[in-house]
Amino acid sequence: MATERGSEFLRSWPVILAAAVGVGLGVTGLPIYTTGQFIVPLGKAFGWSRSAAAGGLIFLTIGGVLMAPIIGTLIDRFGVRKIAMLAQLGLSLGYFGLTLNNGSLTAYYFGWAVLAVLGAGTSPIVWTRAVASWFERSRGLALGITLCGTGLIAVIGPGIIGRVIAGYGWKAGFYALSAAQIVIGWPLTFLWLRSADETGRGVTDVSGAAAAVPGVSIGEAVRSSRFWRLAVAFVLMAVVIGGLIVSLPAMLADRQVPLDVAERDLGLLGFAIITGRLTIGWLVDRFSARVVAPIYILLPAISCVLLSRGAGSLVAIVLIGLASGAEVDLLAYLVSRYFGMRHYAKIYGWILAAFSAGVGTGPIFAGWVHDTTGSYAAALFTFAAMVVAAAAVIGSVGKEEVRGER
Repeated sequence: MATERGSEFLRSWPVILAAAVGVGLGVTGLPIYTTGQFIVPLGKAFGWSRSAAAGGLIFLTIGGVLMAPIIGTLIDRFGVRKIAMLAQLGLSLGYFGLTLNNGSLTAYYFGWAVLAVLGAGTSPIVWTRAVASWFERSRGLALGITLCGTGLIAVIGPGIIGRVIAGYGWKAGFYALSAAQIVIGWPLTFLWLRSADETGRGVTDVSGAAAAVPGVSIGEAVRSSRFWRLAVAFVLMAVVIGGLIVSLPAMLADRQVPLDVAERDLGLLGFAIITGRLTIGWLVDRFSARVVAPIYILLPAISCVLLSRGAGSLVAIVLIGLASGAEVDLLAYLVSRYFGMRHYAKIYGWILAAFSAGVGTGPIFAGWVHDTTGSYAAALFTFAAMVVAAAAVIGSVGKEEVRGER
């Protein structure tokens, strides 16, 4: 079995490399982790408030929610490589368009909406579809390595773009983001990104011939309780993770944690995310996801208790990072195992859209609770209850097997 796992990686490492770079540079990676570097420069250039300058991410999120099901359908019809290459070009154009702004906040938001639409094909739907098709024994770890691209960007992206902006201005920052798609991402996609069923060299049957791609239709998936259980569990998880990560700096400030200590602790978040992605992938390849997934999902409950008591901020942040690193990986893995690869992108796209909406809802809820009560305590207790419910739902989904294969 170990030999089989090794052969899968030996055969498919170029696909993982292209996908990891693609997801890191894509709409759920680079723009999320580098937008903060633009907030102050844009405020100085145009007199915008910090919340106004950061508001572009709202339109990026909305675009992602609306486009995810569409991208899933297009991938199932035209394949991952064509969609990814077009989307990387579109994302590059989107960044370039942001440099043309002359101070209009409306135009700025419109530019982010356009970027979200043009670059929607760089979301995890594309990259996980390609990688999962090449792996059977080591699918969990392969997906984890792929999605580490976002964690790596979280570590190095802000520093690189920050230095570019400091030296050459905010426009140069967007030029750099645009160039990264063309210079780094696009060539790797062109050379190495393929799904196994597109090449006929994926998982084989006992005779060595290419096996038929198993899976259920979107209609069959939606009619199953598994689809809705996964959707509910991961939406709950998304609300919690989104609310906690965005609110962490404010929570630490409320506790009067020294700035240097807060920065040190928050800096570990990216490394914890990477660790979460790798460990969850390794574990689900060896043990039932019904056992492993609830453990990771419950980690933020411990964080909520610690934060509500004003203790253990470093431990709380690490546990949040581990869970955050595991969530999208788990979703991709479970969709592939429960519904198969035939219509994976479409099914994953619908659940990911709901997941993205949850990520955007969490911070709003946490902020509303703080504004209403003067504390995050009620939000933290609610978040803890939500992840307990999510873990219970995931544990009830059943054995990982594709039903209704065709």
